[in-house]
Amino acid sequence: MPRSASTNAEVVVKLDEVSKSYSDGARQHQVLHSVRLEIRRGEFLALVGRSGSGKSTLLNLIGGMDDPDAGRVHVLGLDLERADETRRTELRRTQLGFVFQFFNLLPTLTVEENLLLPLELARKLDASTRRRALELLDAVGLAAQRTSFPDRLSGGEQQRAAIARALVHDPELVLADEPTGNLDDENAANVLELFERLLRASGKTLVLVTHSAAAARVADRTLELRDGRLSERSAAP
Repeated sequence: MPRSASTNAEVVVKLDEVSKSYSDGARQHQVLHSVRLEIRRGEFLALVGRSGSGKSTLLNLIGGMDDPDAGRVHVLGLDLERADETRRTELRRTQLGFVFQFFNLLPTLTVEENLLLPLELARKLDASTRRRALELLDAVGLAAQRTSFPDRLSGGEQQRAAIARALVHDPELVLADEPTGNLDDENAANVLELFERLLRASGKTLVLVTHSAAAARVADRTLELRDGRLSERSAAP
């Protein structure tokens, strides 16, 4: 269930007057206008808005995969503007977890191999972390499919594998871009239950981009992006 994040909790994401635009032929399209945002440790934040409103752009800025035209982005104490690509890559590999709408599992690797890959890239693969990976597979109900390839899994199973992969290196912050957008209602509900069960208990922070009202309801706070600006959406009764 959603709960209010403590106002005393550490700020783990801060956007200060962030703007971003893209060229569309000869026309410049402004997607973010002087956005200010603070996200505190342990908070579940939902970002909602129409397609093309800039939700994924905002997530990419937080993940250090894109740069703002103006303003500053701080993530887990790192000023992304001053960080080179090596430091950004290290941040993504060690402290951030990513969940995508289309799963992004590598088709030539088994479920277990997909799960172990982030640990290998972060140079954290050992007996202890391998054990954690298998425990996560069990927690998401995929222990029996560990040697299967992604094309042998249903959509819901692939997303559960993707969530386990996002959490295997114990990240501080999880960024999820429409994680239920490709799933039916039952599988979407299962994914949201996993976020609640696996992230809440360990105090992780979640930023969830979604069109789904059900997904937004698991959040402590919901912000709507409209005309490039953020506004807080009141909780549904």
